Amino acid sequence: MWRAAGLILLCALATFRPIRTEAAEHLSFWDLKPAHLRALVAAPQVMVTRTASGWDAYCRCPVVLKPHEIPESMKKAIIAVEDRRYMDHGGVDLIALAAVFRGGLSRGGSAIPMQLLKNLVLHDLQGRDLLSKLERKGSEVWHAGTFDGAVAKQELLAAYLNQIEFGGREIIGLYRASRHYFRKEPKDLNLYEAAMLAGMVQAPARFNPIKETTRERAHARARLVLDLMVQQGRIGKVERLRAEKVGLRPGLLPEFKIQAQPFTEWVVQTWAPGFVQQGETVRFFVTLEPRFQRLAEKHLSALVNEGAVPPAYEAGAVMMTGDGRVRAMIGGVDWSRRQFNAAVKTSVQPGSTAKLPLLIAACEAGRGPQSRVTDLPIAPDWPSNGTLGYRGETTLTEAFASSRNAAVVRLTQELGVKRVAETSRRLGIDPGPDPDVGFVLGSFSTNVMSMTAAYASIANGGYRAVPTGVLAVVDGRGQVRANFLEPLKARIVPQRCIEPTRKVLQEVVRNGTGRNAALGRWASFGKTGTTTGFADAWFIGWSEGRVLGIWMGRRRDAEGDALAGMGAPANYFRRVSISANEMMEYRAALESDKARSVAARAVPRVKRQISAKGPERPSAQASLPRRAAHRAAVLSGSPLLPFKGPEPKSADEDEPHELR
Repeated sequence: MWRAAGLILLCALATFRPIRTEAAEHLSFWDLKPAHLRALVAAPQVMVTRTASGWDAYCRCPVVLKPHEIPESMKKAIIAVEDRRYMDHGGVDLIALAAVFRGGLSRGGSAIPMQLLKNLVLHDLQGRDLLSKLERKGSEVWHAGTFDGAVAKQELLAAYLNQIEFGGREIIGLYRASRHYFRKEPKDLNLYEAAMLAGMVQAPARFNPIKETTRERAHARARLVLDLMVQQGRIGKVERLRAEKVGLRPGLLPEFKIQAQPFTEWVVQTWAPGFVQQGETVRFFVTLEPRFQRLAEKHLSALVNEGAVPPAYEAGAVMMTGDGRVRAMIGGVDWSRRQFNAAVKTSVQPGSTAKLPLLIAACEAGRGPQSRVTDLPIAPDWPSNGTLGYRGETTLTEAFASSRNAAVVRLTQELGVKRVAETSRRLGIDPGPDPDVGFVLGSFSTNVMSMTAAYASIANGGYRAVPTGVLAVVDGRGQVRANFLEPLKARIVPQRCIEPTRKVLQEVVRNGTGRNAALGRWASFGKTGTTTGFADAWFIGWSEGRVLGIWMGRRRDAEGDALAGMGAPANYFRRVSISANEMMEYRAALESDKARSVAARAVPRVKRQISAKGPERPSAQASLPRRAAHRAAVLSGSPLLPFKGPEPKSADEDEPHELR
């Protein structure tokens, strides 16, 4: 029936002008696989406009909440005011849509799936003229049912609350709105605050609760939402009176802000020229995770303030998953002062982090972690081991863990420079056309992104990790111009060499130069690097599937304290990784708890069926909650165990528990 309504609108549009069609081979947003649609509606986007003089781009960067992380009061409030029959219709509320025909397009009639399509896909159809409105409404109606069917009701509602604008580009989604207007997390919102935020969706500027000229209007709107909730039976009258009596109770948390400019710039410069024509605005669904970005920024700022990063040093960092998807990016110590993306554009020597290809080449040649290597100079005083001195004969593991330069150069000679260089290129690290035996000490130039991707290839089990920041490219009419949701897997390191390589890199952290990167109860792997004169300091490693590459380098001709890879870079890895692991562990525990409670509520239903009908097998419908609970637990990626980490605190800003 909703298809018929959409057809009516589209036919009406055709009366005025032909509908734009795309080539049959072009994929539309709503034709994507359900799993891909679910990934995109939960992703930030970089909006890119190509002008005659260059590019205009910004990141719509919501902190994405899962359905169980959104308070029930917020769900009830938004449904009450925006789409009262949301749980009953299949994407289009035909009763509300009838108002469009009775009162004109200004009456709205958009259900939540239609609104999400308008705000997340159809930005080219935002014109105020009648034809644009008619075309947009027809597209919304036509595709909303597919959208609603592909993305489950609760996930779709969460996507709407995550992606809606609550006031300007910086206040996207419920999480950021809650932090901005009430200085608290969504989980701590009371009923009145939830009603106020739900009431803002229609016109955020008109119902702004913190602006003096609109404050009273915002309160009146909140009371209206509460009245609607009572009328629709979502809350009782007593609950409504209590909510108004409690009113607003702001917290103490600061706004949630991140510096997404380095990541945005990288996306524009890497992908936009191939997909955006002059005069167009195209949406890039991206891999950035604002929570990880905030952690990366917070801990770098803390190290700088503590003096652990000397003033003479600049910094760049990249966090990515094993498949190369970039989750956070640090472009510099202070982006507001220096807009140069050190994570991508800085070409520097990698130091001992360049020894990774040698470790793999040695394994491929039959050498293991306990194989013997000779730690003696080739020429007088070269290669130098610094204060370590020379050990003579040692193991491969000890040579790498202690960063014995003489041993690795001798090993490179034995294996052959050409073989080791080819392994390096396979990992995405180019040592140059004709490297000498010393290239394994990091004498060539590279960047943070390439080095991090090389280590990601070991973290992911031996597959090429191609750095990417884009999931899909979608134009303003819903046509998919590029789809990177299914990255190709190409093995570049033999499976038999993965575990030996990991053992050596783990020993670097346990007992070697990377001891400052140890994470306690979480396993970590990595390698330090320091270049001549302490010009560059590195640590690249991973934990729990998240690879973090850090470079800190002395600015040209700057003087001051020196920095080594085992110092601030390893310390930074430890701080960011512990915070990220704690955050994800806590969120997974909450999801498991939610899944258990769903399963527990399903048990009485099953018992009632058995008592009423005898000991028969529960129906498929009765078992759905338990299936959902099991699926949620599996998708969380963690065992069904209670969280044993520290209890959430209420102290410093943006501690991990505050970001979940």
